[in-house]
Amino acid sequence: MEFLFENLNFIHWLVLGIALIILELFVWTVFLLWIGSSAVTVGIIFFLFPNVSGLLQLLIFIVLAVAATLLSKKYYPVKTVDEQLHDKAKSHIGKECTIESVENGVTKVKIGESLWFAKGSDLSTGQSVKIIDVESSTFIVEPSK
Repeated sequence: MEFLFENLNFIHWLVLGIALIILELFVWTVFLLWIGSSAVTVGIIFFLFPNVSGLLQLLIFIVLAVAATLLSKKYYPVKTVDEQLHDKAKSHIGKECTIESVENGVTKVKIGESLWFAKGSDLSTGQSVKIIDVESSTFIVEPSK
């Protein structure tokens, strides 16, 4: 193990970092981007200061990778399609709409030209309902008064 740490140099870090960044292009997690960037940064640092032990290089890489990952989660949160749908659905709370279909326990309401899933009690096709809440991207509705 000591042999591995003694032979680390900046090229190893650059290759690891670039490989992780290229891998990120295929997996789309954004997680590997920050770890790969940390490895590239360690490679650049140890190109400028080559007489640093391999164990210290590994320690600096770990600190940079953890810090970059935590900072990225705080300042660059990844928005998923589900979150965007939930935000869009919340904007319809209080609106009235019509039930388009109730089939096999699945209720759909129409807002504009879009169909959305809905939940509620005593619902029937053609009924006018009011959106009172959102659960994930499903409307919680009640009959209009």
